[in-house]
Amino acid sequence: MASRDGNGWVRCDLGHRHWGRHGAAGLLAYVAGGPVLLQRRTWWSHHGGTWGLPGGARDSHESAIEAAFREAAEECGVPAGAARWRALFIDDHGGWSYTSVLAEASAPFPVESDDDETDDVAWVALDEVTTLDLHPGLAAHWARLQAELAPVTIIVDGANVVGSRPDGWWRDRAGAALRLRDQLARLVTAGIDELPTGTGTPAMAPAIAPAVAPAGEPGVVPAGASAVAADGRRDGGSRRGIARMAEGQILMRWMADIVLVVEGAAKPAAAQAGPSPVRVVAARASGDDTIAALAGQTTGRRIVVTADRDLRQRCLAAGASVAGPGWLLGLL
Repeated sequence: MASRDGNGWVRCDLGHRHWGRHGAAGLLAYVAGGPVLLQRRTWWSHHGGTWGLPGGARDSHESAIEAAFREAAEECGVPAGAARWRALFIDDHGGWSYTSVLAEASAPFPVESDDDETDDVAWVALDEVTTLDLHPGLAAHWARLQAELAPVTIIVDGANVVGSRPDGWWRDRAGAALRLRDQLARLVTAGIDELPTGTGTPAMAPAIAPAVAPAGEPGVVPAGASAVAADGRRDGGSRRGIARMAEGQILMRWMADIVLVVEGAAKPAAAQAGPSPVRVVAARASGDDTIAALAGQTTGRRIVVTADRDLRQRCLAAGASVAGPGWLLGLL
């Protein structure tokens, strides 16, 4: 593993010249509702003087997430652990890709210019971003990137989803609910690459499969794996037949918060279960009432997973999107 072995120019399948022999990545750090962290590039760099994301070339051993956070630390002093990645926005040109890592912070944190690749760095209010002289790549995608800053929460009707699979759940309802919780936990760690239609983002074909290293870092493909990595590449160079847009093929991965609502016999087990990245809510009375309330109270984009017709209508009226159990089970 060689440090800086990603430095260098390459030409993508679309004939464009790009920096980064293994692709490139940048960090879009933000606070919910704004502001966002932007860097003004030094005069001698490509598109010098414009505002964009701190970032740069990926090394051969790095995931896009690792590269984005490393570059942001080097160029703008972003401290380790200051933000949590929430989505990956991948502009794949074939043979080269740029990954914008959207990372949420609880509050603006101190940053500073490295006086080498960065002339200035600042937290910028959302309504002021387009008033800046933006890097062409950021300017082209800013509207979509801004839309993706809204968090994604999946609210799961536990009884309905468990009951959709004839796997013997009726013999141990509590155990079936906990098995579902553990399966959902893997989605929180790896992220999801497909949202149902109607969730406030254009529908896109799934193009990146979860690839999780032993350490749990999304986007790192273990040696010998053939899964598509977080930059949209597949071993051997093969790729799915998805029509490319002129600027490249846009791929996404979201880190969603997952809420599992349980009721009945599953409630005692849920209360005694160990720690999990999945939030388990035990309904005090009606599970449907609890789910509908969560659908109305949760901020951002909400996806309720249920096949119950009446509950679906209640959640839609609350402003949430709805998907059937088959969509969720297809991700597990």
